[in-house]
Amino acid sequence: MKISVVVPVFNVELYLRQCLDSIINQSYSNLEIILVDDGSEDQSLKICEDFASKDSRIKVIHQKNAGVSVARNKGIEAATGEYITFLDSDDWIEKEMYKEMMRITIQHQDVDIVMCDVLNVKNNNTEKITVDIRNGFYSRQDIIKELYPTLIVAENLGRLPIVSTCICLFKKSLLENNKIQFDASIRYSEDYLFMAKVMLHARSFYYLKEVFLYYYRQYNLSRSKKYQPEWWIHLLSLNSKLEEAVIGNKDYDFSRQIKLQLIHSALYVSGAVFQDKNINTKAKLKIIKKLFKDKKLKLSFYKLDFNKYPLGLKIILYIVKHNMAWCYVVYRIIISKIQKLKK
Repeated sequence: MKISVVVPVFNVELYLRQCLDSIINQSYSNLEIILVDDGSEDQSLKICEDFASKDSRIKVIHQKNAGVSVARNKGIEAATGEYITFLDSDDWIEKEMYKEMMRITIQHQDVDIVMCDVLNVKNNNTEKITVDIRNGFYSRQDIIKELYPTLIVAENLGRLPIVSTCICLFKKSLLENNKIQFDASIRYSEDYLFMAKVMLHARSFYYLKEVFLYYYRQYNLSRSKKYQPEWWIHLLSLNSKLEEAVIGNKDYDFSRQIKLQLIHSALYVSGAVFQDKNINTKAKLKIIKKLFKDKKLKLSFYKLDFNKYPLGLKIILYIVKHNMAWCYVVYRIIISKIQKLKK
């Protein structure tokens, strides 16, 4: 069976060769490698074309800059493999990644999704990232029972989502039959909505727990990590689209998760504002106060209890709920100083 590997490419000339080398040197060779250049302004497109001239499995698509979601959708449309996967062009993978994943598709015929674990690489330090779910095969009923309770957000507002795009192998028919694509209107956390839709339709899933095959490159000045003023608008839109996707679901009631997901987003944005050294305290207070006053965020707290939450998280949630921006900043300063003393 053939795997279509979709790689959106945009201004990554420093890392692209490492990424592409890791794909073409896979021990599983039945690959279709689709490189979608998203209007790169550096040498990325030339690098793609150079690789394509030397490997007939590589197909290069060029488009005007339209974002990673449009690029991935172009790749999905062009894919001819029975399975499809995605790889970010500044990341790289272990030589055995696709061989290991295809081994599972042979053992469990017709499995819809296979997922491995990831290695987070920052400043030459590597951290193993695994998910708090069990290893192995999940039937449709297992997915509903074991994965749905934390599909959109964990109850403790911790790491999410539990399933990530680039560490998964998808049956192409799963995407085609359910008309699942990336939503181009979502400019941040675009994987989030895609994976929710995928898992809502998946009939089976396999998790290669503690099999670390994907290297995720994290660097300090990443746009995805540094506060951007438009974040909250896009995260509100994401929450609405998640709600549309799960509303009326007959297998599980996601209403609490939808509320918690928006609260999680507010905590993420307020945390990024607090940590941004380029924003002065007065400006931080103004941004955070406006965020905490958001009507939909306020409604998310309605009839939610946090009795089982740890004290520190309860305090933060109380502050957010009651729009206490000044208290939030002071509390975060105190916690930061305590953490420094502990070190």
